Amino acid sequence: MKTQTTLVISSLAAAATLVALPGTAEASSHREAPAIAEDQFADNTDVYSFISPSNPDRLVLVANYVPLLIPSSGPNFYKFSDNVRYEFRVDNNGDALTDVTYHFAFKTQVKNGGTFLYNVGPVDDINSANLNVIQTYDLFRAYTNDKGKKIVDKIVTGAPVAPWYVGDRSFPDDSYEDVAAQAITTATDGSTVFAGPRDEPFFVDLHVFDLLGVAGAPTTDGVNVMSLVLEVPITQIAHQGTRTVDATAPQAIAGVWARAMRPVVTIRNAGADDSNFGGWQQVSRLAVPLVNEAVIPLQDKNAFNRGQPVNDVAAFGSYILNPELPGLLNLVLNAGCAPTPPEGRLDIVGILSPNGTAAADLLRINIAQGQTYANTGFPNGRRLEDDVTDTLLTVLCNNGGAVGDGVAANDLPFGDSMPYLATPHSGNPL
Repeated sequence: MKTQTTLVISSLAAAATLVALPGTAEASSHREAPAIAEDQFADNTDVYSFISPSNPDRLVLVANYVPLLIPSSGPNFYKFSDNVRYEFRVDNNGDALTDVTYHFAFKTQVKNGGTFLYNVGPVDDINSANLNVIQTYDLFRAYTNDKGKKIVDKIVTGAPVAPWYVGDRSFPDDSYEDVAAQAITTATDGSTVFAGPRDEPFFVDLHVFDLLGVAGAPTTDGVNVMSLVLEVPITQIAHQGTRTVDATAPQAIAGVWARAMRPVVTIRNAGADDSNFGGWQQVSRLAVPLVNEAVIPLQDKNAFNRGQPVNDVAAFGSYILNPELPGLLNLVLNAGCAPTPPEGRLDIVGILSPNGTAAADLLRINIAQGQTYANTGFPNGRRLEDDVTDTLLTVLCNNGGAVGDGVAANDLPFGDSMPYLATPHSGNPL
């Protein structure tokens, strides 16, 4: 519907000169809703989507979970939950309904329950006998074929999760990244996959929640997250398996989101594993950064986390048309944000519905033939280095100038190949 809106906002984010609001920053603590704040292992933190910098025929999807992890978090270091279903979901025809799903299922094994140690000696290989706590996963791809039949394929079986970076004594001689790289797995559909801890890539100051103030330094430095990275052939997620040549068509837009699901009923058994019943309930979802955290109010945050993108306009559209943040910036900081027009913020609706797709909280990216990494930039997808905070502040404030928060880059450099995110911080750096 408004393809030019995406281009304008992408250019705005790349502006060399930004007007920094005095003492303010948009931020994400990744604790988006009251219920999910009590369930960190199912908490989506961020979603990224970009065309591979080395192969324009592949799309990279990143979903991070389990927020703000302290590296020295032993003896029970962080991992993915065995009782959560983690998913990437993709809409490939513009109707805000999921057409392709990638579902991760994890399993943890403790080799020696008679010790409290995560590893019992130095680790130089992902299959090292010294790794005491190991985690593996199966990966499934679900889609509907051209005859309308739902197909579910297991494309990865028993792949290893990269271990926690316990410390430099456990991974001597800078061996951690060599071990983590061994977790990169090739799926049967040609995708490559990584699961494991990485550096928190969202560079931001969290003091915003103290009446929109900042303390002068990004507080996500030095913490980790649990990351899922999936690099897929674009034909695997494109509409009917073919990339359109028309970059303005709805089928040129992939709408990406990630979610986490918990069992509907869990019975906690004494001295035994828990029992789960009743299927699965979505408890967390994420696509465009900061929507639930800074746009949806407290009364609806849990409902948003359990809702579907196709219902966003009916259930939460008023919050998009009349966002709270510009008024707060003016009230607290006299920021000069433009008043909301009588018809509401239709410009934001345009960003959420490129190429005439159904408006929804989906991270949209153009995957038409000819698109490359150079064409990617939030909100046309999201690269790891994109300063989404500046872009969203500029859009929401809508005062005619580019607005920034003073935090321009991550604390560690990103990679240019799988798994792309920076090495996680060591729990015991020497």
